[in-house]
Amino acid sequence: MSKSKVHWFGPRGALSTVVKGQRLFELASLNDCFSKGDTVAIKIHCGEWNNTGYLRPSIVTGIVETVKDYGGDPFVCDTTTIYGGARTIAQDTYKVAARNGFTSATLGCPFIVADGDMGTDDVKVRVDGNYLNYTYIAKAIVNADAMIVLTHFKGHPSGVVGGAIKNVGIGCCSKRGKSITHLVKHPKYGVPGYTFNPELCKGTDCPIYKSCSESCPTEAFQVVDEKPYARLDLDKCSGCLGYISKMGCGVLSVDHDKLKEMWQSFPATIPDSVKAIINHLGREHVGFINYAIDISPWCDCMGFTDSYILPNLGVYASKDIVSIDKACLDAADRAEGVPGSKAFDEEIENEPWKAGHEKFTYIPCSHRFKEVSQWIQINAASNIGLGSIDYELIEATPGPPEKYVMPKFREHSWGYIFNRRFKDDMPMPDLDCFKKKPKISIEELTKKPKL
Repeated sequence: MSKSKVHWFGPRGALSTVVKGQRLFELASLNDCFSKGDTVAIKIHCGEWNNTGYLRPSIVTGIVETVKDYGGDPFVCDTTTIYGGARTIAQDTYKVAARNGFTSATLGCPFIVADGDMGTDDVKVRVDGNYLNYTYIAKAIVNADAMIVLTHFKGHPSGVVGGAIKNVGIGCCSKRGKSITHLVKHPKYGVPGYTFNPELCKGTDCPIYKSCSESCPTEAFQVVDEKPYARLDLDKCSGCLGYISKMGCGVLSVDHDKLKEMWQSFPATIPDSVKAIINHLGREHVGFINYAIDISPWCDCMGFTDSYILPNLGVYASKDIVSIDKACLDAADRAEGVPGSKAFDEEIENEPWKAGHEKFTYIPCSHRFKEVSQWIQINAASNIGLGSIDYELIEATPGPPEKYVMPKFREHSWGYIFNRRFKDDMPMPDLDCFKKKPKISIEELTKKPKL
C-alpha cells in the first residue's frame, strides 16, 4: 500500500508563508478537490477576542486567491462556540472576526459563520464512529461542493493537539454537534456521570452566584432562595458546557479516575465528527494545509496567546488528514522547545522541552487533566479509516516567482507601471538636503552606549 503524501516547506528561506501555502496547494493537488464554478468552503479559526496567535488574514487571502485562480467560488468560514463567550452567537463572531482582520474586504470573498445566527443551522449526518452514531454539521459547510481546511497547528486545552482533525471535528459542527462530540450528556463521561452536591452551594453568599445561575440557557441548573440553593434537572440540559462553572466550588464533582477517562475520551471522539463531515462532502473534495508556526500551548480560542513553545516548523499540505497531523506532531517532537516557554515550567514532568520528547502530552493547559496523550486523536482517526499514520514527507520547491506576486505585476514589472505614471511628474530631490559632513562619525556610532 502506498504511503500518503505530505508536501512540506521548512521554516527558513526567503519565501513568504503566504506563498508557501499557495505553492503547497498546487503541489498537493488541492485544486483537484473542486471543479470550475464549485463553491469552496475555506475553514479557518478566526481567533478569540484579544487573541493574537491565529493565522494572519493575508495567509488565508493567499489561498482564497489560489482557489479563484483554479475557478472555485470560495467563502471563508468558522462556527460559533458551544460555550458562552465572544463567539457564542454569529453577530458577535462577526465582530471578533472583523477585529482580527477577517472581512470580505481583506479576504477577497465572504466570511460566513457557517452554523447561523445562534449556531443551530445544521444537518444531521450519520457516522459509524468509535463513540458516535451521528453528529450535526454546520449547514453552510454541508452545502459547499468542497472544503479546504487551513489550520494553525498548536496545542489545545482539552483536545491536546489543535491540528486539522480538531479544526474539522469541532470547528465544522454546529452547537449540538459540538455538544455531542464533547460528550456533554454521555451517560458515563458527561454531566450525567458527575456527582451533584447541592449542599455545597452558598446561594447569594457566593461571589459568583449571579454568573453561575445565569450560565444555563434552559434553566436546567438554577440557584434559588432556599436551601438547597442549587437545583439540577438533567432532562432540561442542552449540553452547552455551562456546567464547568459549577465545578470549582464542588457543586458538580467527579472522581480522579473517571475524570481521566473523560479527558481521554474527548480527543478520541473528535475523529468521529471528522469522518461524518468528510464522508458527507466526499474524501476527494477535502484538502488540508497546516501552518506549524507561532505554536502556542493553548488554542486560538483563548482570550490571550501564551509564549510559543516551539520554533516555527514550516507549512504542510496533504489530502490525508491523519498524515498531515502526524507529520506536524513528529516534527514537534524532533524539535527543542523555546526557552522561557511553558515547555520549561518546573512543575511539568518528562522534560517536554527536549528534542525527541513528546511536547503536547506533557504540557497541560487550563483545567485539562495532567497527562493526556497527544496520539489519541491520530490513533482514533486512523482506526476508523480516516487516513494513514504512514506518510511520505516531500520537501517542496518554490514555484516561478512571477506567479505569486500581486496580480497587476504578473505581466509587467513594478518599474514599468511606476515609470509610466510618473515620467511627467517625477519630483527631483533637492541636493541641498545633504550635510557636507555628518555631525557624528560612523566610528562613534558603532561603540556600545555609555551611561
